[in-house]
Amino acid sequence: MSITFNFIPVYLWLPFIGAAIGLLVTVFGGGGGFFYVPILTLLFHVPTQQAAAISLAATIPTVIVGSIEHNRKGNINLPTGIIFGMAGLVGAFVGAYVSNLVSSALLQKLFGAYALALVIPMILTSRNRLKNLAGEAKKSQPLTSYRIMLCVFFGILSGIMAGLFGTSGTASIVAGLYILGLPVTVVVGTSVLVVLFNAISGFAGHLIVGGQLNLILLLFLGGGSVIGGFLGPGILARINVQTLEKVYGILFILLVISFGIIMILK
Repeated sequence: MSITFNFIPVYLWLPFIGAAIGLLVTVFGGGGGFFYVPILTLLFHVPTQQAAAISLAATIPTVIVGSIEHNRKGNINLPTGIIFGMAGLVGAFVGAYVSNLVSSALLQKLFGAYALALVIPMILTSRNRLKNLAGEAKKSQPLTSYRIMLCVFFGILSGIMAGLFGTSGTASIVAGLYILGLPVTVVVGTSVLVVLFNAISGFAGHLIVGGQLNLILLLFLGGGSVIGGFLGPGILARINVQTLEKVYGILFILLVISFGIIMILK
């Protein structure tokens, strides 16, 4: 992978963007890759494959910090997270390989279609979150063979999405964790851990296939995201999550729809 050092003043916005995304994803789960790719392609005109690699690389420090903080607060189901993550390793390498077989323009349109397709599971997931938050948290159930197979399936699916589009694969992860019946705070914390596996393997896949990486973009974006990732779990423990979930859910879905349409039509 070749590394460039091009710098322009507009990059100074990146730490603030990274901090905001890092904060949001460690409060609601995931790694922020969905936001990074359209921001880099639409605002900074970065080719989609390069944006995917930068997104995955910038996600890594965010989810490392987020995983440590969530683990300290008891928000991670470690056995489930490891099974998800190991399955995601396979999917992420496959996704990264396929990503470099298509043109940047086609990949951008595919990302837009992927974003629009996520709207339905996002709505369902948001409803499940609110339902769980309003009632008593469920106790985690033991891992049976069936539940392990579910972990593997959703883990591979999330890894493919991470490697292909540079996203965190969060929608697949969160959907799988909810199906397994984990409490909402554990869904958030465990999803951050799984994204760590996806981001590392997806980024490694892009390195192997010889993609490009703009180091300045990565340092500015990743540096800001670490700050947000560190603050997120602490904020999650202090805020009224149910109220914030309602506002965030609506805004997030509208943002996803907007990004999807723009990337298809651009």
